[in-house]
Order: sequence, then structure tokens, then C-alpha cells
Amino acid sequence: MIVLDRMRLIFIAKLLPLLLLAFTLVGCSSDSSSGKNPSSSVGGAQSEEGTPKKGGEITIAYIADSTNYDPIQSSSGSDHPLLWPIYDTLVSFTPELEPQPGLAESWEFTDDKTLILHLREGVTFHDGTAFDGEAVKFNIERINSDDSKIPDLKNIESVEVIDKKTVKLNLKVSDSSLLLALSDKGGMMVSPTAIKEYGDNFSQNPVGAGPFKLVNHIPNGEIVYEAYEDYWEEGKPFLDKMTVKVMSDENTRINALKSGEVDFADIITPANVQNLKSDSNIVLKDILPVRFNMIFLNPSMPPFDNKNVRLAVLHGINREAIVQGLNFGQGEPANTIFPKEYWAADPNMSIDYDPEKAKQLLKDSGLNNISFSMIHLAIANYTRGAEIIKDQLKEIGIEVNLEPMEVTKGTTSFFSEQTAPAFSTTWTGRQDPQMAVQLLFSANSYLNPGKYSTQEIESLISKAASTYDQKERAELYKEISEKALLEEAIGIPLVYEPMTSAMNQKVKGFKPNLMGKAVFSSIWMEE
Repeated sequence: MIVLDRMRLIFIAKLLPLLLLAFTLVGCSSDSSSGKNPSSSVGGAQSEEGTPKKGGEITIAYIADSTNYDPIQSSSGSDHPLLWPIYDTLVSFTPELEPQPGLAESWEFTDDKTLILHLREGVTFHDGTAFDGEAVKFNIERINSDDSKIPDLKNIESVEVIDKKTVKLNLKVSDSSLLLALSDKGGMMVSPTAIKEYGDNFSQNPVGAGPFKLVNHIPNGEIVYEAYEDYWEEGKPFLDKMTVKVMSDENTRINALKSGEVDFADIITPANVQNLKSDSNIVLKDILPVRFNMIFLNPSMPPFDNKNVRLAVLHGINREAIVQGLNFGQGEPANTIFPKEYWAADPNMSIDYDPEKAKQLLKDSGLNNISFSMIHLAIANYTRGAEIIKDQLKEIGIEVNLEPMEVTKGTTSFFSEQTAPAFSTTWTGRQDPQMAVQLLFSANSYLNPGKYSTQEIESLISKAASTYDQKERAELYKEISEKALLEEAIGIPLVYEPMTSAMNQKVKGFKPNLMGKAVFSSIWMEE
């Protein structure tokens, strides 16, 4: 049993409205055609799952390899499902994005700038070394080092090890996102011993404290995980082995599932969901998550160093046409960085499709013959989406040069090498809205390669970080969205689409979450 002191009870009380709303969002419907709530169907009927069974193995088809198996070097949101089996996090989360115990079995805020973590006993890394307070200190300091691409824990000023099982986090300023930030890459614990042993080669020899060990990796081909026998949670993992096959092409994933080559295929688009619904051998589970398709911009590069051009692109895209034409009416236009039913969203905010306004903005820019190169993922659905964007922007007078790339190359080219001013991809969401606004709009974020923001936006982000009341936070996120999108067009949100996973009937225990990112370690196989 977890003991909650007065400060922790107060903190949870402040989060309770969010949790209740989250339950409402995912529990009010099982209509899989809407894509708005998690659902499960077998040939149109509700799936029933029995008692988890120990043993067996699974083969999974996934869209891409991880950009890096060292969490602090990972640069894509699609990496999470491949990292979570290896690395347990300090805090975990429920499918509704509630914080729950992870490697820290309990915690309390003694004040707004001090978080005490109480660590689990008996936890070891895959190399047999103990997980303890010193390991937490090592990891957080590494995450906040200059070598890291993770900004989520920058508000942690220092880490004090009280004893082997107790750690104090001293914050520069209060941070309302910290608990859920510790359930993301910032909370993934790596073995300090392995870091010292392998150095720069750690990503080829990853060692965590998660339920699975990585035992073989063929880049962009296959990732093999085996159960960690000394995993701290009794009875888990259920599976003895997981094999992930990288299949960037969706039809390849689907055909592999139908043929029995794989048991589970992730990230199925609405176009193919309709066909799979008629197959009684396939189970579908979906959810409308906090992730969405968007165009990342680099405002330090022409033509997007001109705000009028950014705003012209913002208003020159017909999002409803994308929902209807690309996603068969499933999902919704992305008028802000949160889906409209999410607690932090502004349901009244709208990015108007106004081609005449867009044309006037281009005139106001003072530029002629405007064109730009846009990287997009060399995946069928992304390619079709990029072509729709190209056609729509051509109508307002902008020429778009499309550059298809696979996920790792595209991510590196845009965010690190900055070879193009635009990248059409997916913002994969984060567990807490504070993490989202920080990563998307703050000038110090890796995901903002142009380092463009305004003093007002930065001030609002800081204010939201120090606010724990949910209603006050929601108002601040509305204001941040208006400033960052409608006024500055730092990025171009496109559409929210349901995330669907498909599996054969032997696969049990998989639970979609509002992040829209698969947690494979909950899966078990029926004989």
C-alpha cells in the first residue's frame, strides 16, 4: 500500500478533475468508427480477454526503428514503444495519462519546489547492478547535461540522495509537468555501470531496468527482446520473447499480419481499418490520442523567417478536406495542439481555411515566387498527405518541393542538420500538456530548430509550469496556443487521426493510451 502524506493528497486533489475527465474521455463510448475513444473489436464484436498467461513470444510489425537506443539521444516520438521494454521509468502512467508508481513506488511534494521520490527495493539493471538513489542522481544529471536532447527536466536544479531508496529533487521553479515528465524519456533509467563501460557505444549496448533486454538489433530491420528474469514486478513480463520487425510500408505490415508472419501490426490508417473490420481473425483497438499530424517549421530559414509566409501556410491549408480525403472522415482538424475534448484544449479556437487571406499575407510578405522544400516521411499515407498540402499551397501561390525520407533520416535532416525549412510528420504527443508547449514552442527546445519564440510565449510557458490548478493551467494553454499558432505560426497543426493497432486473436492484454504510443510489455499470448 502506498502511504500518502498531506502534501501528496493536496497535489492529487488538484489533479483529480483531470483524472475524472480522462476517464470520461476514454470510457464514454466504444464506437470504433469515430476514433474518439479506445475500443476493441473482433469482426465487429467486443473482445473478451481472460487471465494473463506466462510464456510464449510475439512478433510485431512496427513503422520504424528507434533513432537511438540511448534515451538522451533519441530524437523521435516514435521511439518510445521500442525504448519502454528496455527502460522502466521513475513514474509510470495509465492509459488515461494519470501518473502512477513506476521505479518510484511513491512520492510527495513537500513544497512546490521539492519532490521526494521513494524508490522500489530489489530493482536491478539488466547487468545485475542495483538501482538506487545514486543511479537516479546519475541519470537526471546526465539527462540535463549538454549531451542530452531531453529538455523536460531542466527545472531540476539539483538531486540529493537521502539514502539508497530516497531521492530529493530540488527545483529552480515549480513545475506542474514534472511527475509525468518522469514517465517519459526523462524518467528512463539507464545503468550507470553500462554507461561507464560502453561510453559512446552505449546505444549499441543498451542496459536498463525494464521488463525486457535487447539481445539483437539489425538497424532498420529487426529488434529482438528477451524477458529479464530478475525483473522487479512479480509475474512480469508475461512473454519470453518479443521480435519487432521494422516495416515502414503499411500494406507490408497488414499483409504480414494476415499471412501470420507477425502477430501484431501497429499504426493502421483509417483507409485500411475499414477493410480489416470485415476480417474475423483480426482484432482492432483504437483511440483518438493527443498526437496529430503537423508541419514543423524552421523560422530561421527562408521563407519562414518571414512571419506572413508562415501565417499564409497556416490559413492556406484546408484541414477538413484532409480529414475527409485522406482519413475517410475519421478524426478531426487540428485547430490547436490538443484534441478538442482534451482538458487543456480550447474547443472554440479555430484555424480558418481562408485562401484569400493567405494570398494577401503573401503579398504583405514582400516576397515573390515563394517556394520551399518540405521533408516528409517516405510512407504511403504521409506521401499522400504531403501531396495534398503541395496542391493546396500551390493554389495560394506557394511552390512546395517534396523530399521523401525514412523516419530516422528525415528527423535528423530537419532537427539536427537543418537541411530544409519544413517537415511534414507527426507530433507524437506527451503525457502532460506542459511538456507539449515546452517542446513545440520554447526557444530552447530541440524540436524548435529555428529557436524561434517570443518573450510573451516564454513567459506564459513559465507561468503554466508554476501553476498546479487545472482550470488555471487550461486557460494558460489556450493563451499559449493562440499566441504561438494564430499570431506567430511557429508550427502548422494539420489533423488528428485515430491510432489503430491490429492483431490476431491470440494477442491479449494490449491497451491503447491517449499518447497513441504502444506499450508492448503488457501483452500476453493465448495458446
